[in-house]
Amino acid sequence: MGPLLRDMADRFKDRIVFAKVDIQSDKDLVQQFGVKSVPTLILFRNGKEWDRLTGTRSRSELTKLFEKLSSN
Repeated sequence: MGPLLRDMADRFKDRIVFAKVDIQSDKDLVQQFGVKSVPTLILFRNGKEWDRLTGTRSRSELTKLFEKLSSN
């Protein structure tokens, strides 16, 4: 998913902030957000969790999701 998410980050760079967490070195964040599977995408809107996805996703599915997230 790394290359796909990098492409999405470039595409949505003016509307969405993307952050990657290393689950090996950021164990506190993993525990805080209850991450149990890799990959896990946690989407925030206005500082609150808006959606959560686990597992790989297609380009079209992520595009639709990020369009929805970034809309007003």
